[in-house]
Amino acid sequence: MTRKETTWLVVLFILATLSGCRAKPPAAPARPVKTQAVEVLSNNAGLRYSASISPSTELELAFKVGGYVSAIEQVRGVDGQMRHLQGGDVVKKGTVLARVRPSDYQVKVNQARSQASAAEAGVEGAKDQSVQAQAAVETTKAQLNEAEAAHNRAKLDFERAKTFFASQTITRSDYDSAKSQFDVTEARVAAAQAQVRSATAAAKAAAAQVHSMQAKSRGAGEVVNEAKIPLGDTALRAPMDCTILKREVEVGTLVAPGKFGFLIADLRSVKAVFGVPDRAVQSLKLGMPLTVTTEALSGQEFRGQITAIAPAADSKSRVFEVEITMPNADNALKSGIVVSIEVQSGPLPSDVLVVPINAVVQSKEQPGNYALFVMETQNGKQVARLRNVRLGDAYGNTVAVTEGVRKGEQVITTGATLVIDGEPVQVIP
Repeated sequence: MTRKETTWLVVLFILATLSGCRAKPPAAPARPVKTQAVEVLSNNAGLRYSASISPSTELELAFKVGGYVSAIEQVRGVDGQMRHLQGGDVVKKGTVLARVRPSDYQVKVNQARSQASAAEAGVEGAKDQSVQAQAAVETTKAQLNEAEAAHNRAKLDFERAKTFFASQTITRSDYDSAKSQFDVTEARVAAAQAQVRSATAAAKAAAAQVHSMQAKSRGAGEVVNEAKIPLGDTALRAPMDCTILKREVEVGTLVAPGKFGFLIADLRSVKAVFGVPDRAVQSLKLGMPLTVTTEALSGQEFRGQITAIAPAADSKSRVFEVEITMPNADNALKSGIVVSIEVQSGPLPSDVLVVPINAVVQSKEQPGNYALFVMETQNGKQVARLRNVRLGDAYGNTVAVTEGVRKGEQVITTGATLVIDGEPVQVIP
């Protein structure tokens, strides 16, 4: 063997040694999961159902008018400093949660008020003219009365003059003078009557003008009231004593009419909705008291009562929705907390294996069917094995398994939707 060949053999040996000593990549850490044993359905205790707490009343408050948000209600924070409202703050009915800049709408109100003032002034002017016109009617009527009285006297004088003239008791000039006076007074009566008619017509026109101006003034007042509505709507007020769940605006935000601003809720009473099968719904009645517990409050019990039962089952799940309501004066039950509700049931079947509903996943091998991840030990390690199963009826938070598992086997509950068949897992308490 030549020296060159010997050198290449040494190089190959070194490379092979280094390749054999290369560290293997670290194994993936076991996925943490929670498990529960397959159990036989208990016939002694009531069935338990899970539900989440929601407010008895929950509202989305939106702005009625658009504009820039100029103010948000402030409260004192835990640090003693003033801050804007945020989730968890409690406010009283009528509190202005936020306000859109009102100046744009105040201008319209001022314009409407100016027009209303002008219309009101027009009413007063028309009333003055009407009073003057009515006074003119009275004056012309008085003048007519005087003219008629003078005419009556002249008429009597003329009648006597005709008689005396016929008997040649008076001269022709006296007769002509009486007749002339009669004609003058008759003309004055006609003129006075014309003045009365003219003054009366003017008075009627003035009265009509008053009514017209009053109608215009009422219309201007309605315009003012209409302009005040959007001005008032610049303030977004709490419609009830409530808790702020969410705020979606900041000072300076440009909002449009209908823009969602706050999510509020009345948490003085809360409700929980859960589904029960047809065999269980028969024993439930409106007003029936039920016990509610939650792990979030160390198993503390709350008393509620059934306030609604669905008249028909859900078309897919075939369960009936049941709503219970409970007082929450101390705000212990927060929105979203998961609670457990115990419902006393009639006789249950025996020797039925059940697993928690949250352990059930879709089968990958048989679409439309179901499976469970069962804990198995391989090479001293715990692994999750996907096993197809056949399900039966639901019993509270559990479901019967008629095929695929045995009593006592551990199935994955928390994390069942994340693990992979054959993946190492670590059971956590």
